[in-house]
Amino acid sequence: MDISKIGSSAIDKSFGRGGQSKDAVVIVSNLEIHKPVVTFCDMNQAQKEFAFETAEHAFKLSAKREKRYFKDIAEYIKNEFDNKFQGTWHVIVGLHFGSFVSYESQCMIHFYINQLGFMIYKFG
Repeated sequence: MDISKIGSSAIDKSFGRGGQSKDAVVIVSNLEIHKPVVTFCDMNQAQKEFAFETAEHAFKLSAKREKRYFKDIAEYIKNEFDNKFQGTWHVIVGLHFGSFVSYESQCMIHFYINQLGFMIYKFG
């Protein structure tokens, strides 16, 4: 999905574009990035902070239209984690998803920034 065309009214409001039609194009250059909301965390503090910083940086790249799709944001975060921490990292980014995954101890986090969900975990 092209992050510049998110159609959910909840996303429109979180991006400061409330009240537009479902098909409205969201202008991400005006994006206000809210504090991350953690729903699950089994990760050390350094990795947790790196997850937040990397996800926020990916949002900023989307504002510059360098990362237009959720898969591009996920790929960016995965590459950053693979380079900084050893092992195989997996990243899921999206508006709506369910999951049930295996992960290595102290290597998993699920959080939201605005209405966008991020799941980062190490396995393999």
